[in-house]
Amino acid sequence: MTALAQLTTLELAFALIAVFTAGVVRGFAGFALSALIMAALATMIPPVELIPVCTMLELASAALLIRGGFSEANKRMALTLQAGALIGVPTGLYLTTTIDPELSKLVALCLVVGLALLQLAKVRLPLTTSPVPTFLTGIFSGFVTGLASIGGMVIALYALALQMPPKKMRGSLILIIFIGGSLTFLWQILYGMITTLALTRFAIFAVPMLAGVLLGRTYFKPEYERYYRPFCLTLLIGLGLFGLMRTLL
Repeated sequence: MTALAQLTTLELAFALIAVFTAGVVRGFAGFALSALIMAALATMIPPVELIPVCTMLELASAALLIRGGFSEANKRMALTLQAGALIGVPTGLYLTTTIDPELSKLVALCLVVGLALLQLAKVRLPLTTSPVPTFLTGIFSGFVTGLASIGGMVIALYALALQMPPKKMRGSLILIIFIGGSLTFLWQILYGMITTLALTRFAIFAVPMLAGVLLGRTYFKPEYERYYRPFCLTLLIGLGLFGLMRTLL
């Protein structure tokens, strides 16, 4: 298995633990799978190789969660966001495959951390569900997805700023990631990023990731919903700061 994944025994063991943990968070929060995997494994697997694996894992997790989240999702918002992502994703993928994306990633992470800190401090951001800001958020999210596979963090931040109820926010994130992941997967095929190695790593990582999703889903109960918003904001800040430190050091 180590030869198939092109990882050492220790690297593979760490990767399996990382994808399981990311699955648990995804099952509860409805997002952050790719961000956690990128944060944990980008030093072992080049981002350009890891991004398509993350996309396929996102699709697998969304397929498992979509049934329970579809009825709660804000479908109009999800479609508007993904319409914007149609512009953003190919732009981000182009930069990923042609230039060093670290500067753009640094800007995106700074924005996520700064806005999340403002929300944690209970500063209301002037965002609405009207088409224009939703569409622009979709463009930026798509761009960041193509660039660093962390577009879900942008969508989560947007949903948190709208003060959406936990069930509606989680359901919307699941639907958005499912639609966005499908479109991103098609773009990655066109860019030649879905390789035999990517498919092999996905097959190896899928089982522990899905086990984590099933476990995380059991914790999304009414009595825990009051913890959902602070958990998501803290998660966004932690991921953003970790990404910034890794980028700068």
